Amino acid sequence: MVGESAMAAGDGRRRGRGPLIAGAADWALWRLPRRGLVWYLLVVDVVAVAGTALAAVRFPPSRPVLLPFVVLLAGLLVCAELCRTVERARADVLDPGIDIPWIFAGVLILPPGAAAGLVVVSGAYRWLRVRRRAPHRQVFGVAATVCAAVLASVFLGFTVGDPLYGIGADSRVAGLIFVSGLVFFLVNAGLVRLLGAPASSGYVFDAAMVALGVVLAVLLAGAPLVVPLLAGAVVVLHRGSLTRARREVTLDSLTAVLTAESWREAAKAEAARLRRGPGAAALLLDLDRFGQLNDWHGRGVGDAVLRAVADALRAEVRSADLVGRSGGGEFAVLLPATGRFDALAIAERLRLRVAATAVSLKSAGDAPQFAGTTVSIGVAALPGDGDTLDDVLAAARGALDRAKRSGRNRTVCAETGPAS
Repeated sequence: MVGESAMAAGDGRRRGRGPLIAGAADWALWRLPRRGLVWYLLVVDVVAVAGTALAAVRFPPSRPVLLPFVVLLAGLLVCAELCRTVERARADVLDPGIDIPWIFAGVLILPPGAAAGLVVVSGAYRWLRVRRRAPHRQVFGVAATVCAAVLASVFLGFTVGDPLYGIGADSRVAGLIFVSGLVFFLVNAGLVRLLGAPASSGYVFDAAMVALGVVLAVLLAGAPLVVPLLAGAVVVLHRGSLTRARREVTLDSLTAVLTAESWREAAKAEAARLRRGPGAAALLLDLDRFGQLNDWHGRGVGDAVLRAVADALRAEVRSADLVGRSGGGEFAVLLPATGRFDALAIAERLRLRVAATAVSLKSAGDAPQFAGTTVSIGVAALPGDGDTLDDVLAAARGALDRAKRSGRNRTVCAETGPAS
């Protein structure tokens, strides 16, 4: 089995190491395809910590900051919780999303150390409540935003001092605040883009969120009672964007996963986005002897099994993963930012979950009866098994065919042979 073989291999590597060192050696960070990416991630993380410390010493608080920090923190957490569904549905991006207005307002109101604290709390909340991606990616996303916030705050500290005084009447101050917003936006987007990942779900969205941060800071300074109205409007608009996006996606009427056409379109966009960055993996799943199940128990039972399998797949994958039905008893899953080894483990987990899934049958006797199925899975990685989605799917198709020929109910990786 995949888990057993990986554990056995890991035991040999860990022999003679302490538990802390052995755990660190297994981090997904060290399995990135290019060593330069590892160093880049680590350097940005270190710069974020060191820069925050230096800025906090150079620009200590010039006035009480506890109250505005608490207000901004409370607003950030409330808006993030109300928009949690929307944030989960966004692409696997590294920007703070709906938290940006509160963070940039902190850049304008708070000293650099406190502004960085808002970013850290935002990142921790997103890890706990929104989405858990690979830890090194999540930490890097927070570090990139910290660098952007601290740099913008330091720029204002050197040029303006307290930027809120004179923003309405002094065109020079207003211009410098605009520059600081540009610095925040470009640094955050640039650092993430250099990683090869998308900086956001839309640059226009991020720019609008930064502009809202300026308005929020002004209101906090002069008309704090209006802040809840602005925050409420942002939440309503952001939640409305999810409704519009869902209307544009076509779901399979039986299983409520993406149709083949919708899945392919979304998967192509994701593959193009991730090909030069963290990569992706594709799984092709085909229910074993599904035609016979329909013949034995009828179409109604077959449809119930398909719905149960689709529910099981959605329950096991992440919110950012794409699940679609290709037709008949075949499903496809795209796993963004997932390497071959992790994809193989996920596929094996899906195989075991499907094998344990069953639907109840009507029985004339006292004993309950159930119908279930098993699944064969082909796994392929981008870019390891191809440079385009079509190439990766072809490799996954070949692996799936080998799984069928090897006896079904198996997970097979392209170029590696059966895994179970």
